[in-house]
Amino acid sequence: MKPTNLEMLTTFCLRYGLLLDDDMQAKLSSFCDMVLDANTRFNLTAITDEDAFAVKHFADSLSGASEIPVGADVCDIGTGAGFPSVPLAIARRDITVTAVDSTAKKTDFVRGCAGMLGITNIDCVAGRAEELTRFRGRFDAVTARAVASLPILLELAAPLLKIGGIFVAYKSDESELYQSKSALKTLNMQYLRTKTLQLPNGDQRAVLTFKKTDETPKKYPRPYATIKKRPL
Repeated sequence: MKPTNLEMLTTFCLRYGLLLDDDMQAKLSSFCDMVLDANTRFNLTAITDEDAFAVKHFADSLSGASEIPVGADVCDIGTGAGFPSVPLAIARRDITVTAVDSTAKKTDFVRGCAGMLGITNIDCVAGRAEELTRFRGRFDAVTARAVASLPILLELAAPLLKIGGIFVAYKSDESELYQSKSALKTLNMQYLRTKTLQLPNGDQRAVLTFKKTDETPKKYPRPYATIKKRPL
């Protein structure tokens, strides 16, 4: 990654209270190279320009870092090529991240990159979030970026959280919040706050944070086809 992109990323993160040291910058730069190289062989990302990658993958992923509690056990659902899971694991050494994706090829890629880069606080699981019953009630925090609409995400995230755990949803704005009122009530989730920000390229972003206030009713999550057809 170009030094100018690393400088931009470091400045952006400092604005939101996150310090990227030299080791973190080196790992982010190497991960960028790995994703772009692998992308020539199989589809990982539509963003192939390095400058755009630094903004739309790294800055965007790290914009939610401050919402994750210290020492949290985190699940990232729909991680894809490793976003936001890998940048978060690199920049927040205090947390542990379980990166979940339904495509084994992607979780294998993320696992391989983590091994080569010496990122020890990340694990990868191939599977659908709604089917991971062994993880029910395990996590302190769940993240999701560019996966689905907010009511759907809430149903996928809530069962994975401990009571008191938080869900961090990466969105472009708050427009889906109103239509999530029923899901919040049904799933015993509480809206806490929205952090609005501007990425270095001027794009607007919103990081929405929710808290689990009580056990998720056992009937949730439903099969994904049902969730998608009849969101709460």
